Amino acid sequence: MGFFKAYDMRGTFGVDFDLPLVRKIGSALVKVVGGGRWLVGYDCRETSESIRDALVEALREAGAEVTDMGLCTTPMLYYFTVADDFDASVMITASHNPPTDNGLKVSRKGAVPVGYLDGLNEVERIVNGKGE
Repeated sequence: MGFFKAYDMRGTFGVDFDLPLVRKIGSALVKVVGGGRWLVGYDCRETSESIRDALVEALREAGAEVTDMGLCTTPMLYYFTVADDFDASVMITASHNPPTDNGLKVSRKGAVPVGYLDGLNEVERIVNGKGE
């Protein structure tokens, strides 16, 4: 698998993915996951804020209402996804991967993860121009 993994999207920024791809992913997420209200958070990696900017712009252009939680941990994002009844959320992080890596962890309502078998595969198809 390339940038799209079983439970998230991860890779080296500038090698495996870039900001134009992040914009395509943001647009596709609204089509696949749906939902009007999205929550976005990011970790302290150097590339996280620029990825956040591109993602938020694409989500909004696709019709989502986006709340930017800012710098946070993944458990914090999951908590507020549920507590504030968001339809979906994205955490910008590469977890335990090296600092040059980054990625996107997507959740549906209730902070239910969106993996390759239940949505990320469709996002990848749309991004690659093979589906709508």
